[in-house]
Amino acid sequence: MNIEEIRLEITPADIEEAKRIQQDFDSQKTYNKFNCDTNYIGYLGELVFDRYLKSINKDYKWIQFNKQGWNEPDFIINDKKVDLKTTFSDVMWMQDAKHEIYIYAQINKKQTLLKIKGWMSKTEIDKAKDNNKCKVIVRNTRKDYIFEPLFMNSIRELLEAP
Repeated sequence: MNIEEIRLEITPADIEEAKRIQQDFDSQKTYNKFNCDTNYIGYLGELVFDRYLKSINKDYKWIQFNKQGWNEPDFIINDKKVDLKTTFSDVMWMQDAKHEIYIYAQINKKQTLLKIKGWMSKTEIDKAKDNNKCKVIVRNTRKDYIFEPLFMNSIRELLEAP
């Protein structure tokens, strides 16, 4: 499937806010799902995507990052629970799908640009896993699934829906 990406500017102020919020969040956590120096990019992606959704007057809700556990989605868009998967990688990494929609966002290495590359439904993700249409990476007890953007739906299709 051919997808159109949406390119969004990341400002130095965005990065500083994301780092500050992540540090506040880390101070209250009792468990680290995955710890690294760039943990803040998840919030950074949400922050920049939130600004974009406001700019296009999309009806949505951002579920703020500081939440207990990982059971809540990042956004509610078109009455669907949406998780934004932000990474430096050329592919979307995830573990088990629990929300209705997963959006793949990539940050460039200079952290000046967020590219919203595409999305997949939980049903599409589960089907790809069941049919071995995605890569699997196992590290100790953690299992990640990797999805290529080529097989994702157009982000514009999702955002232009009423």
